[in-house]
Amino acid sequence: MPWDDEVARLLGGRVRQLRERRAMSQEALACRAGCSKNHVQVIEAAGRADLGRPINLRLSTLFGLADALGVEPWDLVREPAAGA
Repeated sequence: MPWDDEVARLLGGRVRQLRERRAMSQEALACRAGCSKNHVQVIEAAGRADLGRPINLRLSTLFGLADALGVEPWDLVREPAAGA
């Protein structure tokens, strides 16, 4: 089941923000998360613009990204608290 546009934008933005905060390349994140660099690029691109197609993300990828970024999976798909 594809993710809706709003959740895809939130997820993509959070992944990119957390990855950059940790000075991690897309390739390094992909390696640690167990997915491809292309998949990370597509996820992050959804955070910047409407791709014209939904992203397709498995829960295992969501959990892998969260683990690689040192956060809980739900932190990637919810609005960050004010000041975070």
